[in-house]
Amino acid sequence: MALALVTAAASASVCGGDSQPPARAPAGSRLLDVARASALTVTPGGGLLAGDLETGAILSSPPRATPLARLKVATGGQRGLLGLAADRRGHVYAAYTRRGDRRIVVDRIAPGAARRIWTGPRSADLANGGHLAIAPDGRLVIGIGDLQEPALIADPRAPNGKLLVLRTDASNRRPAILSSGWNNPFAFDFTPDGRLWVADNSPGRRPERLARGDLGGPPQDVSELMRKTAPSGIAAMSSTELAICGFVTETLDRYRLNQGRWRFAGTIARGCRYGVVRISRGRLAFSTGRDIRTVAAR
Repeated sequence: MALALVTAAASASVCGGDSQPPARAPAGSRLLDVARASALTVTPGGGLLAGDLETGAILSSPPRATPLARLKVATGGQRGLLGLAADRRGHVYAAYTRRGDRRIVVDRIAPGAARRIWTGPRSADLANGGHLAIAPDGRLVIGIGDLQEPALIADPRAPNGKLLVLRTDASNRRPAILSSGWNNPFAFDFTPDGRLWVADNSPGRRPERLARGDLGGPPQDVSELMRKTAPSGIAAMSSTELAICGFVTETLDRYRLNQGRWRFAGTIARGCRYGVVRISRGRLAFSTGRDIRTVAAR
C-alpha cells in the first residue's frame, strides 16, 4: 500500500509544485471508530464501507456501523486488507493479502458466499498496492506495486508496477494491463469525466507523481506533488479538483487542474493518513489511523 515509502519520504526534501505552506484547517467530525482503515469505498446507494488493515474486519455505515465481513488476512509490514470496491449491481470486492501464502488476492465478498476473482503475486512488507476502483465501464481496477526485483522489472507480463483490469466473472488468469511503469499506484480514482488519476509513491528522492493511468503504457500527463506525502488515497471532487491523503504529511490536500497541470491549492483537513473517499452532500470521509472523519469538500 501507500505506506511503502514512509522512511524515504520522511527524510526527503519537498519536490515540485508551489512552495506555499498549507493553511490551517479543521480535523473534521468523527463518523466511525475504525483503526487503520486502509480500505474505503462508497456503495451506489451512498453507504460507506470501511476495512481495517490488520483485522480484516469490514463495516458498513450508515445508518449505524454494521459488520459486513471479516477476512482472514496475512499481516506483517503493510500486509492486510488493502482495498474495497462496490459496483452498480451491489457486488462488493475486497483485495487483501491471503493468510498462509501471503499472496495478494481479490474476492467478491457480497452478496452471498465469497468467490475468488483473482489470485495475484506474492506480497512484501512494503509497496504492495492493492487499492481497488470500479471503472466507468463497470470493470474492476487494481494497482500493484513494483517490488524493485530485477526479474519482475524485466518481465512485461508480471503484474508488478501496473494498473490491471479484472473481469468480475473469475476469468482473470492474465488480467489486461491498463498502464505500467508505476512505483506503488495505491492512490487512484476516476473523475466524473472518466479519467483515471494516480498519485504515485516514489522511492528515494525521486518526485511523487500525479498522472493519468488509463491511457496504456507509462504514466501520462504527469505533474509533481507539491511535497513528499507518501500518498495513501485520492478522491475526485470534480473533473478538475482532487483531494490527496498523505501518510507522511498527515494532511488532506487539494489539487486543482490548471492549464494541463495539477497544482497544490491548500489543505482541506489535517489528520488524514490511510485514505479518503467522497461521500454524499459534497463531503469527504478520511481515515486518521484511529477513526474515520468527515469534512466538507469545499
